[in-house]
Amino acid sequence: MSEEEKLSQEEITTAREERRLELQQRFNPQRMKVVRKELFANLRDPAVTIRDGSITFNTACINGLEDVVWVNLMIDEEAGLLAVQECDENDKHALRWCIVKPDKRKSRKMTCPGFTDLLYSTMNWDKNCRYKILGYQIEFEGKPLYVFDLSAYKIFQEKPKKGEEGEDVQVEMPVDRKGYFPEDIANTFGVPVEAHKQEMEVTELNGLVSIGALTSPGRVKQE
Repeated sequence: MSEEEKLSQEEITTAREERRLELQQRFNPQRMKVVRKELFANLRDPAVTIRDGSITFNTACINGLEDVVWVNLMIDEEAGLLAVQECDENDKHALRWCIVKPDKRKSRKMTCPGFTDLLYSTMNWDKNCRYKILGYQIEFEGKPLYVFDLSAYKIFQEKPKKGEEGEDVQVEMPVDRKGYFPEDIANTFGVPVEAHKQEMEVTELNGLVSIGALTSPGRVKQE
């Protein structure tokens, strides 16, 4: 390498170091936000789709809890969290969340109008829509389970049911029925770094109660 080439390389290295130091000085974690995963394509991520009358966990979710067929659904109304964990088939509130075949398991539409009526009312959701929510696997009491943040959803307009084609559905949505996010997600990149840290520090699921018995012991409003 010639002296001229060496000098050029040194200049490049020096310039890069100066740039690195400049960026280090400009970097302020107090102003940074963790970009929401919901804003990215997530077809292969664990998710639940909630419709008026049913819920369905996708294949990624089913595969994430290997060999699990029977589950308990749990909800924390105050925190707006839905969770699913493995349970014994003979559990009083056991629910079958998948279809088991000799070579594979697949997702299953779980019909539950009583549950979705209450959930839509609690969350103030529109029954003309379905809601897709990403799931995050955590560990509780040594076992894996999924937790879904009911406030971080993607919303889709449902096709009219039979006999409803001529009705005027008052829903402010794109006519192509593409999903969209609530304003607090769609109009922001994400959450502040400190807030993200606090979200990830959850170690216990206080307040979760079995959906099969919304009046079970837990953080439930008392009359």
